[in-house]
Amino acid sequence: MALIRWNIKSANMKTSLIFLLGIGMGTVLGILIAPEAGKITRRKIRDEADKLIDQALQKKRQQAEINRLEATLEPAETTTVVTESRYAL
Repeated sequence: MALIRWNIKSANMKTSLIFLLGIGMGTVLGILIAPEAGKITRRKIRDEADKLIDQALQKKRQQAEINRLEATLEPAETTTVVTESRYAL
């Protein structure tokens, strides 16, 4: 049996890996002990995923529109305000 060795050098990578493993384990356990039938649970997961995808696409479209509008704007002209001095000789 071959042993898999992980050569994780930084603490941030270790923390991230542990965090992701925890999320995965929690998801699996949550689905396994869900109080509803699998068909209903899968439908709920699919509906939530669809909502998240729709929200992401909407934000992407909004950002594209903002970028398009910013590209059409001309840069503001800089004006120099000259004030007369009351004490000019």
